[in-house]
Amino acid sequence: MSISTTAPSSLPDVARLRPRQQMAIDCALCARPLGASGRRLGEIRHRGLPFRLWACAPNCQAVGSAAPIS
Repeated sequence: MSISTTAPSSLPDVARLRPRQQMAIDCALCARPLGASGRRLGEIRHRGLPFRLWACAPNCQAVGSAAPIS
C-alpha cells in the first residue's frame, strides 16, 4: 500500500474534516452519510497516521468542512 506523506490538492485537508468524515462514516467532500455506496478518493498521512478518504458519489459536490451539522 502506497501512502503519500502530503495530501494532493484534490483531497481535502484531514485536519479540517469532522471525525465522522475522517472515519469514513460521512463523505469527505459533502459530509453526507456514506452508507454502502462510497468510493475511495485516496490515501494520505496526517500526523503520521494513514487515512483513507471516501466520497459518496462520482458527481458529489464538495461543500467543504463547513457543512451544516444535522
